[in-house]
Amino acid sequence: MKKRILQPLVMTLLLALGMIKPVVAESLSPATYRTLEQVQTAMSDGDWSGADRVLEELIDDLNPGLGLALSYQMQAQIALAQERMADAQQSLENALGLGALPADQQLNLSSHLAQIYLANQEGARQEEAGPQTKKAESLLSKAIATAESQTIAVPPSTFALLAICLQLQQRYGESIPWLNKAINTQTALQKLPEENWLVMLASALYQTKSYNEAAQALGQLTTLKPNNENYWLQRASMHQLLEQPQQQLAVLELGYAGGYLTQESSLIALAQLLIAQGVPERAARLLQQWLADNDKKLTVSDNEANMKLLATAWQLGREDDDAANVLSQAAIKTNDPQLAFYAMQLAVRRSDCLAAEGFLNQAQELGLESNKKGDGLLLVGGCAFDSGDKNTARRYFQQALGVPGSAVAAQQWLAYLPE
Repeated sequence: MKKRILQPLVMTLLLALGMIKPVVAESLSPATYRTLEQVQTAMSDGDWSGADRVLEELIDDLNPGLGLALSYQMQAQIALAQERMADAQQSLENALGLGALPADQQLNLSSHLAQIYLANQEGARQEEAGPQTKKAESLLSKAIATAESQTIAVPPSTFALLAICLQLQQRYGESIPWLNKAINTQTALQKLPEENWLVMLASALYQTKSYNEAAQALGQLTTLKPNNENYWLQRASMHQLLEQPQQQLAVLELGYAGGYLTQESSLIALAQLLIAQGVPERAARLLQQWLADNDKKLTVSDNEANMKLLATAWQLGREDDDAANVLSQAAIKTNDPQLAFYAMQLAVRRSDCLAAEGFLNQAQELGLESNKKGDGLLLVGGCAFDSGDKNTARRYFQQALGVPGSAVAAQQWLAYLPE
């Protein structure tokens, strides 16, 4: 894991440290400048040992000053190229300790050294805070303060790096101003904020229970990376914590309309919110569409829970016929007679006695419990009676006579029925 982290870091630092700037070169003696040029040539050719050897000789001969600081900087580059992070750290500390580099370069090296501290920190897990994290925090805090006191522009990434140090120590509240500073500085440069900065900001705001601001940060993330489904769900969850169900639904509807919600859990959450917010018909139509999606672009399994949810949506939308049919299908799929019984009850409620008979037969074939069987026979018989079909009613009441717990009610019905 450490190697995977170090490789991109090494390349970034090598590119950032770069060559000797012309304005710096003018302050060097001709002999020192020529020697440093010789080192750079060897480095460009990949002759790291040769470059290192020349630098060691130069460092031994130089007095503290700009030339020595640049030599240490190049020594750090060589160590980085060979992934000798501890040596690179020592060389950068030596370079910074001299205080001889221009202020903007001091800030730049401080940022790079802080990254090395984080990469070199001890511990089994790279993301955990350790002594090196505190060193990185202290270094960056001082470098930023010095740069700002001298009106030197601080790169947004440096603010973000300090925020990382604070978050590694679980000091989330303290990281928020630095992340905002990084994002605002980046915006002022007419650039989009980095995704991980917004992720860190949203996380810190959540940790400090600033849910409204967290929702705003996640809103920026859904704009920046709309294809990341988790950002839509996290944004919606912030409105849930704020007890703002309408805004929560609006976020999921927007994500769905853009084609960014594809996971079953996301789609079911959308359907449940539609039902809760009084739009069950739309929930039912969407669920039915997802369940019947032959291309499986939006995969929703036809399990018992989802089928029940669809039936509930149809029922709340006053579409009992559709709800009953869904329950019947679910009963067959799950071998659950209770679902067919529910379908029968819905059919009775809408006075569709023929459908009620069919659903009751289905429930019985699936093994309906005895007490439920008696209730079903009485309900279907009552439906037939209300519809004027006395013969069918008598037939069901007579069947109910043979079911314990229903005999008394069945006898009363039969006594009431004319011969």
